[in-house]
Amino acid sequence: MADLLTEPAAVTGYSVGEMTAWSIAGIWTADEALRLTAVRARLMDSVAGPDGRLGYVRGLDPAALERLLGKHRCEIAIRNPDRLVVVGGAEQDVIDLCEEAIRQGATRTGLLAVRIASHTRQLEQACRPLQLALDASTRSAIASQRVLLAGGDGERIFSASNATAKLACQVARPIDWSATLEALAELGVSRVLDLGPGHALAEMMQAFLPSIRCYAADGFRTVDGLRNWIAAE
Repeated sequence: MADLLTEPAAVTGYSVGEMTAWSIAGIWTADEALRLTAVRARLMDSVAGPDGRLGYVRGLDPAALERLLGKHRCEIAIRNPDRLVVVGGAEQDVIDLCEEAIRQGATRTGLLAVRIASHTRQLEQACRPLQLALDASTRSAIASQRVLLAGGDGERIFSASNATAKLACQVARPIDWSATLEALAELGVSRVLDLGPGHALAEMMQAFLPSIRCYAADGFRTVDGLRNWIAAE
């Protein structure tokens, strides 16, 4: 559908989706993005240890959450809107935190199907080798009709060469997705397409800013249907 995006388009990615975002922005070919994503995954697995886990907590007072993070030796991995926070740490610590969070007023908690504590300091040793791999990749300049935002904080990226360290260290740093959504809103975007899988990001953006029209690629049965929607808009 890239040929249909004739007007400026902002692109960003949630966690591993940021690798995709760099490709859509024109920096990597699809094949290079897939190769580097596999490198990223192998490096994360190699340093993660055997008992990491991610979980989520919704609706808990931030001060109460901070106390639980310290008590259970966990870290915030991702900040989402509406007090939805992803936490990471050793699996039993994450379980204990989630159970206590419910008792302290969280509306919902649970474990995610991610068995490493991504976006926490447990993956610090993956940062440097991943940056070396990104620096050695075959890259192009950001396409003229693309605005690339860092998924971790919404900062605009003007040069891939100056941003590889930040992208590499994303695996061991918390993601502030709320800030990224704010940055999209400040750019004045009127439509958002969530490439998936699923439609969680479209729903999150719609709830965050109801005036923006949000769709998910998974809502279309065929690529032609998706292309027709883009062309019609």
